[in-house]
Amino acid sequence: METFKKNVYLFGDSIAKGIVFDEVLGKYTHLKNNFATSAAASNGVILNNKSMFGCTINKGREIINRVLNNLNTGKKIDYAFLEFGGNDCDHNWDEISLQPLIKHNPKTPVDEFISVYIAIVDTLKKSGIPAVIMTLPPIASDLYFNWISKNNPRKSNILSWLGGNIENIYYWHERYNSAVWEVINQTKSLMIDIRKSFLEDKNYKRFLCADGIHLNQDGHNLVKETIMNTALIYKPA
Repeated sequence: METFKKNVYLFGDSIAKGIVFDEVLGKYTHLKNNFATSAAASNGVILNNKSMFGCTINKGREIINRVLNNLNTGKKIDYAFLEFGGNDCDHNWDEISLQPLIKHNPKTPVDEFISVYIAIVDTLKKSGIPAVIMTLPPIASDLYFNWISKNNPRKSNILSWLGGNIENIYYWHERYNSAVWEVINQTKSLMIDIRKSFLEDKNYKRFLCADGIHLNQDGHNLVKETIMNTALIYKPA
């Protein structure tokens, strides 16, 4: 008797792609044993990873629409895993360092982020594809601040724009995780709470790369473990 494997697509940014910062090489590299690849192997599913470095929710919608439009007749997508938000909440830090006294918008304003995310889930539902939304792993404000401001002679301007409090980076990032929960609740989507797994560890920074936002090998192992231990059901916040 032939066994048919689940066909899973993953859409997201560099975290879902398995990009890490290699401190020895001093550059970003692709982690072969990332959470997506290892979880798929352990679950016996066929993984189609369409994630992309730097991907925002709007770029993700373009990729998803392209996949759906080019999907071969009769080919079924059993689940679409979605992991967005880390790039959407980011800013142009060089511009901020040059003009710290004016307003600077993130790559995707939060209201737009929510509306586009909901539209993506609705599109998938119309195609008969259940969406599985992943929350955001937390950011390490101090590491990330040092990363974005290194070699910048106007580092103090960035801190000034942050109101003198580096932790405002964390709070802003948390707003987008809350936005992800708004999408989950409004669409009643399946979800995997990645963030909870990290924050249950008092030293969650040990799961992050030197840039304070990408996951290291231990971080990817934690996400894999979370996926393996999560029942795919709708769980409201």
